[in-house]
Amino acid sequence: MTAPHDPKAELDDDPLLAALRQLPPVAMDPPVETRLQRQARAAYVRRFEGSAWDSPAATLVGRAAVPVFLAGVVGLYMTWAVSVATALFQ
Repeated sequence: MTAPHDPKAELDDDPLLAALRQLPPVAMDPPVETRLQRQARAAYVRRFEGSAWDSPAATLVGRAAVPVFLAGVVGLYMTWAVSVATALFQ
């Protein structure tokens, strides 16, 4: 029986993360911190704003394409499996 995997133990072994944990926290003025958070959120929104993947048509195609693709893969696999099984029994 093996011990359960502990991801925290791996993080404790990383010297770079250990060095980062030892850094003192940066104290900011509340107005500056708020302004930086707002700028970061605005940059995030701008990055994904107006994307071609944002349109309802892209959403509809994505929702339809995934099941059709998966059904096609399953169909191909089943065709192959039946043909192999038939060849083995002949």
